Amino acid sequence: MKNKIITVIFIGYIFAIFILNIVIKDIDISYSERRYLTKLSKITITNIFNGTIFDNFEDYATDQFVFRDNFRKLKVYTIFKVFNEKDYNNLYIDDKYIYKIEYPLNINSINNFTNKINFLYEKYLDGMNVFYSIIPDKNYYVDNNYLKIDYNKLFHIVINSMDKNISYIDITDCLDISDFYYTDAHWRQERLADVVDKISANMNFNITNNYQISSYKPFYGSYYGQILINSSIDEIKYLTNNYIEKATVYDYSSDLVKVYETEMLGSVDSYDVFLGGATPLIEIYNNGASTNKELVIFRDSFASSLAPLLIDGYKKITLIDLRYLDSDLLNEYISFSNQDILFLYNTTIINNSNVLKINVN
Repeated sequence: MKNKIITVIFIGYIFAIFILNIVIKDIDISYSERRYLTKLSKITITNIFNGTIFDNFEDYATDQFVFRDNFRKLKVYTIFKVFNEKDYNNLYIDDKYIYKIEYPLNINSINNFTNKINFLYEKYLDGMNVFYSIIPDKNYYVDNNYLKIDYNKLFHIVINSMDKNISYIDITDCLDISDFYYTDAHWRQERLADVVDKISANMNFNITNNYQISSYKPFYGSYYGQILINSSIDEIKYLTNNYIEKATVYDYSSDLVKVYETEMLGSVDSYDVFLGGATPLIEIYNNGASTNKELVIFRDSFASSLAPLLIDGYKKITLIDLRYLDSDLLNEYISFSNQDILFLYNTTIINNSNVLKINVN
């Protein structure tokens, strides 16, 4: 009787899951994973014979499986609570913040980074007002026993290898862990006043620092969907003023955009509200500028939320992301003359500098 009961329960469970997978509507977006889920392709003779329909169905069945996120949470919970693992996929939680382990220190990558920046200076920027700043990742501001790179050594190598005509702006003392999102690698725009003040003082431009704050919640950062448990949910706040509202933004990959693409809130990645997310080349025009000064920022995604706060200091700001634009093409889009130049990269990029498309030759 016991065997019969177990068999009936098991068959009932399998049948129930089968029925639920049929009747429950497919989900378009997994907000926890920040990606679009696979949809079932239309069945045709062609995709049956070339086998693509079967590959599609395998991905579809995995993505649309009922209670998928619950099973994923159970897996992570088991890893942490049952097997007492300290991290999962190089992610760990400390006081509600999710961190990604960045280790070991890649000396070759750091030297490669400084060589690339020095090459750009010599080729395009010699004699201009050129600055650089390093954004520490979240691990810099936490004191625990997890593996992390030797940040002092990283800073030492960069500072001593960089061309001496490129001035260093140290912003490490302008930040702490509360200036970052719980579930994401990025910093919070509303917490960048000290960073803006430090940069503006060193580069000699004026900033109003008078903003209205808008917010959106919940924001699921890039780490949230990979770990799913024991973390606070984030809120995105974005700052605006007359200069930001009147600014014109031109994205070379999608024409005119806005400083804040609010339709991106609630999308796969709500952080894309800042200038529409990752893109090779953006120009921001300050239509209320009282100066003719221009700024060029060589940047990663952190600058997407910082750049709007610099708008009232310049007539034009150009953002260049060399992860997506080859440096050999710069002359086709930009005429370097008397602009201010800022290289702004986070430590993760410096420790993995092969992502920058700068051809040193």
